[in-house]
Amino acid sequence: MAAPRRFTSGITDLSSADPMGQMNVLDPTKRVLYHEDFVGPFLEDASITNETATAGGISIVASASMTVTNEVDADSPNGNLVATTGAADNENMHFYTVSPCWRLESGKKFFFEARFEVTATNVDENEIFIGLATNQTTTNFFAADGTARTFDDGIGFYSTDGDTDIDVIVGEADVFDNVTIKTAYVTATWYTMSIYYDGTGITCYVDGTAVAKLTPSAIPVSAIGPAMWFKSGEAAAHILKVDYITAIKER
Repeated sequence: MAAPRRFTSGITDLSSADPMGQMNVLDPTKRVLYHEDFVGPFLEDASITNETATAGGISIVASASMTVTNEVDADSPNGNLVATTGAADNENMHFYTVSPCWRLESGKKFFFEARFEVTATNVDENEIFIGLATNQTTTNFFAADGTARTFDDGIGFYSTDGDTDIDVIVGEADVFDNVTIKTAYVTATWYTMSIYYDGTGITCYVDGTAVAKLTPSAIPVSAIGPAMWFKSGEAAAHILKVDYITAIKER
């Protein structure tokens, strides 16, 4: 690896006329950043089952036989959120922001990325959402039959019961668009998926490669926040592992 360039006097993205430009730092007010690495303990407890846990403004709801915990994986040694269903059908985990405060804006850049893996007997027997969404729960977030989202506003990665693909979905007030970015995703395989909104259109990436573009009919201008949903559609143990989620928005 090449030696890093060293800026021993610092670096700034401001003009010399700006008061903060006198400092040798990047301006933190130019962007909003959320990053969660799940380097434990993320939860107050080592794991949760059949309960709700809240930490740092995030709530995680685990159903009767769903276990949510942190772990280190050989393929992801820096901490993971791990949601494991029991042997019963319809076990689920919902991760959501208690007081969401994110909004997309026309003309302002936005970026979201997640690294995750799903292990399942049949990948089409899962409901998945990883992104930002409104604070809605149970059937107000995903339809009871698992075939459609029911949250009002959001942006993220999405797969419904009966589907082997992963889409990017984006919308506001139930006006949504989606585009498939991974056809027939593979069980027990890590993916890094990214969404870049340039203020007008969206470019979608899988493992660093641009795979699709989308010009949304509506962007979420209502309050949204980091959210995840995982539910099994069969009586078998399924596992969602999330290495990290990152959201960045231009002010």
